[in-house]
Amino acid sequence: MKSSLVELVDVIVRRLREHPDARPTEKGIRTWLRRQGYNKRDIDAAMKLVGSHFSTLPQTQERVAVRLYSAYEEYKLTPQARQALTRLEAYGLIEPYEREMILDYANHFEGNLDLDELDYLLSWMICSNHDVEFQQTFYSVFEGKGETLH
Repeated sequence: MKSSLVELVDVIVRRLREHPDARPTEKGIRTWLRRQGYNKRDIDAAMKLVGSHFSTLPQTQERVAVRLYSAYEEYKLTPQARQALTRLEAYGLIEPYEREMILDYANHFEGNLDLDELDYLLSWMICSNHDVEFQQTFYSVFEGKGETLH
């Protein structure tokens, strides 16, 4: 996937966070993006990635639950691996149950789990079930390309 699609997803997520009290609609975001000069094909691809956020947004400000790692999980995952996992979840590319699965499998590795081992786990646990476009977006975010949400 193109880095422009990652940037477009960043623009959408930033727009959603900048206006937490106004409930955005998919149609409204699409119209706003067209006025910003994005083409329809890129908008459609980006909306596939973030479209689920529109139907699940509560009427009030969306609250994102942050999961704190246990001492053992902090020991097992290098800081870079924890950041990559958090970034993937913030972008909505992995679900909380998938994160828990990854952390469970991380316990089976000897020593610390760095980016290479995390890449291995993610490639067969998450990416094997998705198309190439998702995988390209996934790895762009995993590698920290584009704006990073904290």
